Amino acid sequence: MIDGQKQENKITLQELPAALEAVLFVHGDPITCDQLAEITQMPKEVLEETLARMMKEYETDPWGGLMIRKVDDSYVMCTKPAMKPVLERLFAPRSRPPMSQATYETLAVIAYNQPVTRAQVEAVRGVSSDSIVSRLIERGLVEECGTLEAPGRPTLFRTTKQFLLEFGISSVSEMPAMELMMYKTIRDLQDSLETASGMKDDRQISIENWMEGQKGDEEQ
Repeated sequence: MIDGQKQENKITLQELPAALEAVLFVHGDPITCDQLAEITQMPKEVLEETLARMMKEYETDPWGGLMIRKVDDSYVMCTKPAMKPVLERLFAPRSRPPMSQATYETLAVIAYNQPVTRAQVEAVRGVSSDSIVSRLIERGLVEECGTLEAPGRPTLFRTTKQFLLEFGISSVSEMPAMELMMYKTIRDLQDSLETASGMKDDRQISIENWMEGQKGDEEQ
């Protein structure tokens, strides 16, 4: 009887796009291909091929406001960047302060050197960065990822999937191979990421929005 039920619940190739759409919509957060394979009982190769086709269909659909984005080995359904103005009218503006040049600089150090310790970040910047790293963690752009095999076992940090989503790239490997300090402003990094991803305004949260109203660097 159990085997019969499994057979009845088996998803066909024709049903797979609808099933994936439903799972991505309900889940909300990025979900790995391994998880999708377990849920749908489909091979990863079939899932990746189907998702790639769905991503293209969503992206080119002029009547749809949603898209599917790949983030590392995960997939997530989100709104198209073009929907930002109408969504801003739906939700009240967030009160969190904009990112400063110092915060951007710390984020760039972590992104280009991850996994990295606080001491290594400070060695590059030349100043204490404890409070800024903590703020980046609060924003969901940076996370802890273990400890370094060294005296004191210092904590290691890396960027998150949210970082990839907000900057419009699928993997940190897409970040331009450039000297860190060539980026004098946040706009420089944004332009480089746009070039790397091949897409304009492909972020859910723009850097201009982060920096709006900024009058000076945050105090260290």
